[in-house]
Amino acid sequence: MATDMSVKHQGGFVRVEISRPPGNLFTLPMCADLTRLLLHPPDAARVLVLSGAGPNFCLGRERTAKTPEDVYAMTQALADLNAALVTSRLTVISQISGDAAGFGVGLAALADVAIASQTARFSFPEAEAGLAPALVLAWLPSALGRRLAFWFTATGQAMDADLAERVGLINQTVPAQRLEAAVSEVAELLLRQPPQVCAEIKKDLTAFFGLGIDEASGRAVERLALRSLVLNGRQQP
Repeated sequence: MATDMSVKHQGGFVRVEISRPPGNLFTLPMCADLTRLLLHPPDAARVLVLSGAGPNFCLGRERTAKTPEDVYAMTQALADLNAALVTSRLTVISQISGDAAGFGVGLAALADVAIASQTARFSFPEAEAGLAPALVLAWLPSALGRRLAFWFTATGQAMDADLAERVGLINQTVPAQRLEAAVSEVAELLLRQPPQVCAEIKKDLTAFFGLGIDEASGRAVERLALRSLVLNGRQQP
């Protein structure tokens, strides 16, 4: 694991802290390491809490790539990490204690649960640098809708935590002094469920997204019937 992230594993919890203050900018090795952890977690792990050290959660990626090959490699690594957040069997909780920008907003929005301090802000500064943030636009419209996705990426206007909660980018805002406790409460609530449930919900959300109601329902019938048979088998004396 990259030295720019600290990882602690205890029972069902994995806690990952991004440790490159003040911006907590992601590097290629950090992307690779976190992707690997999400796709190949410890056997007992069920919930991963992602937080940032210092004043900010994550202000995006490190922009040191110069050659086309390096730029492509970094962009692909970011895309792989975005996908891993969604497809990992772990339930991912983002604990956002400060500002998030660009890719950092994705780390919040693509988590299964995102809880932010009331002082946190969310922004997409790429347009100011003359860049349309294609990777952000791969997921942002499904989170905010097309119009808000256009507005916030085109203007670079920052969104405060209360607005982020209202438009569905995050789940909850809490006072800064309550953030860790709120995240722990949510994690404990999720761990009360049978181990397979949250992972199966994530699979279904991914599989059904974008399908029509008939096709989604057809797939859902098959999955639910199979899971019910397996569950009934486990419950027999």
